[in-house]
Amino acid sequence: MDSIYGYPQYYEIAYSYRNIPAEVEVMQEAIRKYSKIPVQAVLELACGNSPHMVEFVRRGYRYFGLDLSPTMLEFAQSKAEANQIEAQFYLANFIDFRLEAPVDFIYIMLGSLYVNNTDELISHFANVHRALKPGGLYFLDWCIDFSPLDNSQDSWVMRRDGITVTTRYTTRLKNAAEQLYEENILFTIKDHGRHKKLLHTGIRRAIFPQEFMLAATRLNDFEFIGWWNDWNWNRPLGEGWDEIIRPITILRRR
Repeated sequence: MDSIYGYPQYYEIAYSYRNIPAEVEVMQEAIRKYSKIPVQAVLELACGNSPHMVEFVRRGYRYFGLDLSPTMLEFAQSKAEANQIEAQFYLANFIDFRLEAPVDFIYIMLGSLYVNNTDELISHFANVHRALKPGGLYFLDWCIDFSPLDNSQDSWVMRRDGITVTTRYTTRLKNAAEQLYEENILFTIKDHGRHKKLLHTGIRRAIFPQEFMLAATRLNDFEFIGWWNDWNWNRPLGEGWDEIIRPITILRRR
């Protein structure tokens, strides 16, 4: 079965439930509240189809995207050209990457902080630290696991232009000692009478809060600003929240 990452047009539909202008507004608010430097250039790690690119550029920012998938980057580049945007893309691994010059703001979406072990997590933060100007923010969406991932599952249906993409997401425990889970993302597609299934199967390593804090703020020189539930500034994470939905976390480079 083909991979979901080989068909960015369907991937874009599958994750189109997000309110992109509202998400960019939250990131802008984070910049206004917490950045110690003016922000002109933003870098998205694991950018995929670059869903926030057009909105960021519309608001006056320069956009940079980094991803491991050539197909996804080609799709994002085509989108940039169609919107007459001069974006820059990097085919690279966020565990070990280099930019020509540091940027002002870095972000990563939808829990895309995929690492295999603690060494890779530490290396990731070291490379983000190098790629970010002092005083700049690192904004993370859904990248910290506040509860075990064992047997988690979700499904949703999105439609656009006569195409229906049904997504099913599941995980199951593979190795408890190494915090490894098998992750499956299945797309079932109906495209004007044609039917297709696409699948991603991989290993996801859980990143728990205190390990995250150790790697970011003790072994790398980031300042922890805070974490909030469901992209809501009025819901800081702490005692009293039974269900955690799409938490965001903000770090600042010292």
